[in-house]
Amino acid sequence: MATEETKEKIVETALQMFNSRGCRGVTMDDIAQALHMSKRTLYETFANKEELLAECLMRVHDQINDMHRQAHQKVDEPLLVAMYMLRVGADTNHRYHRLIEEAERYYPEIHDRFFHLHTEALHSMMKHGMEYVKSHNYLRPDADVDVAVDFLCDLMQQHRLSDVSDPKAYIYRLNEICFTYLRGLMNTATIGRYEQSETHFRQVLEELGWNSEKTV
Repeated sequence: MATEETKEKIVETALQMFNSRGCRGVTMDDIAQALHMSKRTLYETFANKEELLAECLMRVHDQINDMHRQAHQKVDEPLLVAMYMLRVGADTNHRYHRLIEEAERYYPEIHDRFFHLHTEALHSMMKHGMEYVKSHNYLRPDADVDVAVDFLCDLMQQHRLSDVSDPKAYIYRLNEICFTYLRGLMNTATIGRYEQSETHFRQVLEELGWNSEKTV
């Protein structure tokens, strides 16, 4: 039985390889070779590539939830939380769009299981962020949180299918579209607050590690 440390190394390496080369372009032999590990040890840990891919997709799901939790540990300004959530969504869709798309094409059962969790996590993250902002009276009274969340989640999913050959530009563009929409839901006082603090907010986001060049 492989140790948890060995399992962790396998999943981390496989996820990196699946992201860079696609899940169809990576074999179990490739993964064993990259880890300088015998195939026997690899197959004792994961019976086949499908099982390993499912574990990698679950790791993606866990990472999304971790980023969600970190938003509230690192910032306490509602607008910053909203901006952070949008960055998380944009970055997540860039990081894993190819992996999710290939899983849908070649491993539909694994994809469906993961995609349900991924969609739920994204929806929960967006709704929590929107409700947090609204609870601080930052939105117009007529702003419908559920409609906004559905729009933002649909936008994220649509952009996952688009060309992302320029990761930095992609993350920036998607984030700006989302926040422009959110800005349209703000009340007058909040818009003024954001405009006064925009430079500071963006600086804080960069300090939190959301430099696009680092998130690719």
